[in-house]
Amino acid sequence: MFTIPSRPSVLASCLLASTALAACTLTVSIDSREPDRTLSVFADRGWQDTGVSLAQGEEVTLTVTKGRWFEDPPGVWHNASGGPDPWICGDPDCHEPLPNDPKYSLIGKIGEQGLPFLVGEFSRFFADRPGRLLLRPNYGDEDIPIHNPEGSLEVSLMYGQ
Repeated sequence: MFTIPSRPSVLASCLLASTALAACTLTVSIDSREPDRTLSVFADRGWQDTGVSLAQGEEVTLTVTKGRWFEDPPGVWHNASGGPDPWICGDPDCHEPLPNDPKYSLIGKIGEQGLPFLVGEFSRFFADRPGRLLLRPNYGDEDIPIHNPEGSLEVSLMYGQ
C-alpha cells in the first residue's frame, strides 16, 4: 500500500479553479517504504536499481529465494554464490567488479559512488551511507554484450530502521 502525502491547499486550488484545471499540475512522488519486497536481478545487465533508498545505518537483509544464471560451461548454471564450482580471478585487471570474489556471484552497492560488496545467497548488513540499493552479477560489463548471459535470481529484500 502506498501513502501519498497530500497538500490540501494545492489540491483544492486545482479543483476549485475548474476553468484553469487544464493548467494545474499535481505532482506526486511515491517512495515505497514497503519493508519487504521481492525483485529479479538479471544476468544480462549491469547495476540494477532495487527502487529502495536506504538511510545510513538502516538494516538490510537480502535472501536469494530462487533462480540460476550464467550457463558456463554448457549445462552448468550458477547460483548467487558463483557455485557449483566458484572461480575467483584474483587479478585487479579482471573484468569483474569484485575480482577477489567469485565470478557470477550476486553483489551490491549503495549509491552510484558506493563500494561494491558481496551478497551471495544471503547477506545482512547495515547501510554505511545513504543511497539507492543496487544489485548485479559479479561479471564484467564488457563481457555482457559479447557473451549475452541468460538467467536471473529472485531476491527477497527486507529493510527498515
